[in-house]
Amino acid sequence: MACKAQRLQTRLKASCIGSLAAQTLKDGPPNPIGTVTNTFPNSFYARTYNDELLFVTNRPLKSPVTVNIDSTSNLQQLVKPQAQISVRGSEILVGEDVSIHLKDAAQYAPQVDFSMGSAQLVEIREALPTIALILRIINTKDSVLDQGGLTHGPAAEFVQEGIVPLRSSDEDRFREAASELVGLGSGFTPSGDDMLGGFLAVYNSLAEKIGKQRILLDFDLLEKNTNWISAKLLDYMQRLVLDEQVTRMIQSAASGDELVLAFESLLPRGHTSGIDIATGAVLAFGLAQDIALKTNETEILARRLGFVS
Repeated sequence: MACKAQRLQTRLKASCIGSLAAQTLKDGPPNPIGTVTNTFPNSFYARTYNDELLFVTNRPLKSPVTVNIDSTSNLQQLVKPQAQISVRGSEILVGEDVSIHLKDAAQYAPQVDFSMGSAQLVEIREALPTIALILRIINTKDSVLDQGGLTHGPAAEFVQEGIVPLRSSDEDRFREAASELVGLGSGFTPSGDDMLGGFLAVYNSLAEKIGKQRILLDFDLLEKNTNWISAKLLDYMQRLVLDEQVTRMIQSAASGDELVLAFESLLPRGHTSGIDIATGAVLAFGLAQDIALKTNETEILARRLGFVS
């Protein structure tokens, strides 16, 4: 009698795991802990049954919610949407065919220090026009800076009706304007979400230093207006659960060094995500400077970026 052939399992090895991802795997619900939601050649996303996000990628960018793996395999071919995620000892099981071994993985737990004084804000003031110029001369098609794109008008309105009034502590107007931006734009993470995430990541990082409260948008509102993964990523950004590129950008400003280079390293991300995040971030730096130094840099930056005629 012929024996039934045993299915071979693909064994992947994690090189690094984010601190929040590690905690999610440790404290998550009983197996299975969640399901795969979206797959791409270099990565896949999973949603746990207690609504946490896991991001698995063979790219090197680290974040608190990411599992980085050593593999050149096409993950879209290996992993299918709706595959169940389970934890067994020191490995993640993805469906019946894939396992990710965590035993020797380093842990990414960033020590974030966003301290900043008036001297650093002056240095930022000198760097912001250069960053704005770079954003205007690169290819910005389909981003919030694309004046022929669908999101440029709403983004300009967000700047004028939400960001500028925030200088006078008009948080209500900011929240109202932000709610109109969420979910706008094409792509896996819409441009409006990325711009808003970049703004809140910087503003909330610096809020205490400029005498302001952090702004946290209600997650239910975010999820209502955009897809769950983009809402979750935006929520992480506003709560300062940041990947190493965004962290480096903010810390470069805090130390007064290499801010322009840190912005440039962010720009190639995704189709337009890096540009959109950087746009929100540069406006937040301008607003923080205005609040701390009693200047009016935000309108100047908005004009240089093409949001004000």
